[in-house]
Amino acid sequence: MPRKYERKTDRVAMSWAFRQLPFWDRVKAQTVINEKGCHIFTGSKDDCGYGRINKDGKLTRVHRAVYEKVHGSVPDGMVIMHSCDNPACINIEHLSADYQLENIRDMYSKGRGNNLSGSKHGMAKINEADVIKIKQRLSDGDTCISIAKDYGVSEGTIRNIKKGRNWKHVT
Repeated sequence: MPRKYERKTDRVAMSWAFRQLPFWDRVKAQTVINEKGCHIFTGSKDDCGYGRINKDGKLTRVHRAVYEKVHGSVPDGMVIMHSCDNPACINIEHLSADYQLENIRDMYSKGRGNNLSGSKHGMAKINEADVIKIKQRLSDGDTCISIAKDYGVSEGTIRNIKKGRNWKHVT
């Protein structure tokens, strides 16, 4: 005999009765369409913002499940890309399969790359002003060893600045 169920929360995904629905009914119930045509999954999301839902006893990224429903399994070594750059979007028209390298190229071409260089990098021990002074000292004839000791960095760091391998953005 089915349980009488009364929802105590307005979050649809939290109800016992909701969890008994078929997978695709649960996905549809947790999807809204925004002004850009993205089908935004409003249910549970992982740390990266991708929708996830339990399918056959396993947590599944919803955009991947939608892609596989329409196109079949994702070929080995490929990832599902979002043309809209919205990880919560599950609109099949915004999803495509490609290799991770192409996904990274797409990210950088759209200016979304987390390119932390110079003093923005979390491991930086010097900043752009220091590099200007270091370059001046190098041109004055100071040794890499003495400069490295003064700034608390390795001799290799100073050598890489001298050869233009690191801190290229500083002139």
